[in-house]
This record gives sequence, structure tokens and C-alpha cells, in this order.
Amino acid sequence: MKTFKLLLFSILLTLVALCSSAQNLVQTRIVSLIPSQTEMLFKLGFGDKVVGVSDYCNFPPETSKITKIGGLEINIEKVMALRPTLVLDLNSMHRRYELLFGQLGLNYVNMNINKLSDIPETAKQISTILGSATKGNEFVENWHKGMAEITLNSSDIEPKVYLEIWDQPMQAAGPTSFMGEMVTTAHGQNIITNQTDYPVVNSEHVIAADPDVILIAYPLTNLESIKNRPGWKNITAIRKNNIFALNQDLFVRPGPRNIDGLKELRRIFSNLK
Repeated sequence: MKTFKLLLFSILLTLVALCSSAQNLVQTRIVSLIPSQTEMLFKLGFGDKVVGVSDYCNFPPETSKITKIGGLEINIEKVMALRPTLVLDLNSMHRRYELLFGQLGLNYVNMNINKLSDIPETAKQISTILGSATKGNEFVENWHKGMAEITLNSSDIEPKVYLEIWDQPMQAAGPTSFMGEMVTTAHGQNIITNQTDYPVVNSEHVIAADPDVILIAYPLTNLESIKNRPGWKNITAIRKNNIFALNQDLFVRPGPRNIDGLKELRRIFSNLK
């Protein structure tokens, strides 16, 4: 009889713990300070817990209906009014607010993504914090499947690539940068050898390197302007019209859609003229 009572008590404790855990998950209120973290939360299935997002958040479309709390400068009053249980940041973009967040009793959590392999780890961290590690594990499995698919579909073609991130002054993605890693992962040869992440480059270097393809990762209304740069007309990418404007969000935001960015690069590289 005593054993039965102990067993019953143990079961009751377990049920109380499970109910408490479920209640905490339901009450979770998240403010995401960075677009890539917002995208990750929705990808993991926590979109209904997001009550505030950055002004720059535009994906998925549901973010248009969520309260905007500012960009690099945060509207603290709006954040407080949302009563978040978690304020999520990335790469210390809003670290200067950490002390204030602490003073206001807000749970500020920063994560770091510097390379592609950090993305599945971040998914696991977020899922664990939010009490649903299974969702993180599912993401990791699907991520690795996607990466394997990109490797499997890669051909022997390794074009020379110039990935420009700005034009005045001209800046490019170096091999050590996050975007540079994406080029390499998609089996492109980066013509930039500077070990700075995003170095300023000069036309002479690009002309001498003679890239097979030119990628533009910033808003540029007229790609023809690239062709008209002094001395560029004989560059292979120019002669063969291998100039492509990328969907920059797939490359500048470290997150779940980087897989789509890699697939876009593979498609471009595989179909060069």
C-alpha cells in the first residue's frame, strides 16, 4: 500500500511538472531584435510566441502584423509594453542595451552566428530555451539534409566569383566572411584573397582576376551600370552577361533561408554561359 501511494505521488508530481512546463510555453512572449532570429523562430514553429520584431523584419509575411520595436535604435517603451519573457538578439547587435534590459527585468539573450555550421546550433539553443528541444533536433536534421543535397548536386564547375556588397566604395565579400563561405560552399572560387571579411576593392584587381560571374548583393536598379565601368568590358562575366542581382536577404541574414541562398548560387553556377 505504501509503495502504491509513493508511486501515485510520483505520478502526480510528474503531471504537475508537465502542466507547469506547458503553461510556461503558452505564456512565452518573444521580442526579436534581428530579422534572422525572427525567421528562425517562425521556422522552428514559435511564430505564435513572437509579439515584437525589428523594423527590418519582413519575412515571413506574418511579421507585417507584428508590433515593430525599432531597428538599431530600440523603442524601449514599446518593448516594455509587450511584456516579453525573452528578448532575442544576434551577434551582439544590441549589446549596448543589455544593462538596461537587466535593470528593467527583461531576459535578454544574445547568440552568435559567424559561419554556416553555427545555424543549426542556434536552432537547438533557441528550442531548448523555449522548452521544445525536439523542434531544434528536427531543424538540425533537415538542415543537414539540405546541405547534403547541395553537395550532391554540385558539378565539377567551380567558376571564379566576384560578390559585390556595395559600390561606393566598391566592397566585396572576402573568403573569411559569412557570404564568402556561402560562395565556397556552393563551389565557387572567390577572386578576393584579402583576409578581411568585407574589404574595399579596386577595379584593377577585379579586371586582373577576370571573374566568370559577378554577383550583386545590394539594391542596384540598373545592372547595366556594372558593364559600363571603365576597363570592365573584357571581363569574362561582362562579355558573357553573367551578372546576377541576388536576393540579399538570403545571404546577409544568417539563418534558415541560407539554404535557399546556396541553392540559388548552385543554380547560377551550373547555368553560366
